[in-house]
Amino acid sequence: MVNEIKNRFRLLYNKEAEILVKAPGRINLIGEHTDYNAGLVLPAAIDKCMYFLFSSNDSNLGRVYAKDLNKQVTIDLNNLQKTDSVWVNYIVGLLLEFKIKGLSLKGFECVFSSDIPIGAGMSSSAALECGFAMGMNHINQLSLGSWEIVDMSYHSNHTFMNIYGGIMDQFTSLFGQNDKCMLMNCADRSFSYHDIDLKEYSIVMLNTNVKHEHTTSGYNERSAECREIVKRLQKFDSDIKSISETNNETINTVGIEWPDNLKRRARFVIDENDRVLEFSRAMKNGDIQKLGELLYQSHYGLQHLFEVSCPELNLLVDLTRDNQDILGARMMGGGFGGCTINLMKSDCVEEITNTLISKYKERAGIQAESYFVKVSDGARVMML
Repeated sequence: MVNEIKNRFRLLYNKEAEILVKAPGRINLIGEHTDYNAGLVLPAAIDKCMYFLFSSNDSNLGRVYAKDLNKQVTIDLNNLQKTDSVWVNYIVGLLLEFKIKGLSLKGFECVFSSDIPIGAGMSSSAALECGFAMGMNHINQLSLGSWEIVDMSYHSNHTFMNIYGGIMDQFTSLFGQNDKCMLMNCADRSFSYHDIDLKEYSIVMLNTNVKHEHTTSGYNERSAECREIVKRLQKFDSDIKSISETNNETINTVGIEWPDNLKRRARFVIDENDRVLEFSRAMKNGDIQKLGELLYQSHYGLQHLFEVSCPELNLLVDLTRDNQDILGARMMGGGFGGCTINLMKSDCVEEITNTLISKYKERAGIQAESYFVKVSDGARVMML
């Protein structure tokens, strides 16, 4: 892939690139929809990545070519405007963040390509943001730290993209380490690295091939519901800043007259935070069976309490339940399509996935895809 974009870079711009940036996608073992609720998450960077080539120029123009889409755009750095293209808007939003910080930017050329499945819940958008921001940071010699890039992406998502998520995806793409997951408290950003030891099991993703985009899904609706819950909790205790600071007993007392949907959302977030801690402990103690149980519990909550699943995701999870070579499964990502994350016996992954894909095609009429992922390092800049 890198050689392909190098060749395309030369053809398009008649010059050599100065740097290569690699930004990974991510999985989230458990802790879904908790990041924007200042809760706990357990993500890891993966070996599916977005690759960028950059060079600088003396103009006020940025030229970006998305190889996988065969689309090119020229951006006037002195006149940054929203476009009709989502991928371009991610880039424009970040360029505005550099401007908001009062940073001067050179003109640039960029070509990028990815093997992260789009719309599968593996955060291709965060890889786009992190890789692009790191490249601009480097060619402009700005010395921004990784947390600053996380914050710029977060702010751009909220103010420019109108996507009201958290910081987990960008954090994971930037801070990932080989063979490690990260237990992060999104309230204070404290985190720790943990070995992923799944014994004779492997992480396999199954893609429903029902595509989703956060901007057109119910993602923002769930985020708004959670903010409404916090407002209601603050009438009881003005110091409460997130659902993650409370418990089910408080919700049962304070929320007795709340709409049922808000009670379900709160219960899910509280329970999911508990599951993250349980999952981390079980992994440390080598309790592999417990990991699978927690995945199924998480999916139940995402389906029935947080209501972000869909029939295709539920079908893929249900198809795993009677297979003794599968520990557990759940939907992963924002929901309403995308992937399930599965813990499967390593020595029969191909046989298991072929069976599941066949049954899914029979029942849903859709061809699913499987991805075997390895936990990998976070984003990197390489000189050429």
